[in-house]
Amino acid sequence: MRYVYSIIRFVPEPARGEFINVGAIVGSQESDEWQIRQISNAKRARAMDEHKSLDAVWSFINQVGAEIDEFEAWTGGGGSLFEPDVILDEEWLQSLHSGQQSTVQLSEPAPIAAESADEALETIFNLVVLDPARRGRTGANKNRAVAGMRDAYRYSGITKTRELFERVSFRTEHHGTVLDFAVVNGQAVQLTQAWSFQVSDQESLAEQVKAWGWTIHDAREHGGSLTSIDNREIEVPRNVSVRAVYLPAEDRQPAPAFRDAKHIFDELDIDAVPFTEVRTVANDAVELLRK
Repeated sequence: MRYVYSIIRFVPEPARGEFINVGAIVGSQESDEWQIRQISNAKRARAMDEHKSLDAVWSFINQVGAEIDEFEAWTGGGGSLFEPDVILDEEWLQSLHSGQQSTVQLSEPAPIAAESADEALETIFNLVVLDPARRGRTGANKNRAVAGMRDAYRYSGITKTRELFERVSFRTEHHGTVLDFAVVNGQAVQLTQAWSFQVSDQESLAEQVKAWGWTIHDAREHGGSLTSIDNREIEVPRNVSVRAVYLPAEDRQPAPAFRDAKHIFDELDIDAVPFTEVRTVANDAVELLRK
């Protein structure tokens, strides 16, 4: 997958042009996956900090990190229904590069091919930043599965503005959540959620799956409704098709959350498939629309 990145530089004396690389921002406009990482050992940067301006670097990194967290909560299943103040894309990264010309500077955004943002950061830190960095998020972000699902729907000819709703609010009699995708034809015919089990915080992931499962259980009993971005109410019948697409855990990676999820999928008759079979979900949606 194509990612873009910028190196974060500490420039104690902009007039002299001396700098030290202190971090990197990497992301994909295709998958909405963005990450930032800073060096783990700032000893060299402190040695250059004659004017005590290094705090501006850490403040900038914290600010960008907060923007990434807010954007991820909106696009990656974090539960936020509100559009963030800043939409992250390649134009956003370019604007950061253009706007930072003092103590904090960013390199010109450049492309890099990688399987995930984590992999891209590892490559950048090993080849460019040259610092033993802290390990960021472990494994692939669920945004990769969301992007793959989006592409599968598009490839199958399902129109986003008419039949496909993304990041849509879903309410049942007792619960509510935000769904990654809903395919509609007058009423909802398919609900789809993406998951990644390649994360280090398995306990938190298990709780998210359980909360989602309770909402689906309530929908099986009472039905529910979707609220579109233009505030239309769309009926969700009790027999709606519910699908899950997931990135499985990596080899030798403990994944207790997947055991819990597998139990929920089986109990609620949810057809869950690995990311490699994402096209089958879109194909089923096409058949449901025809009916």
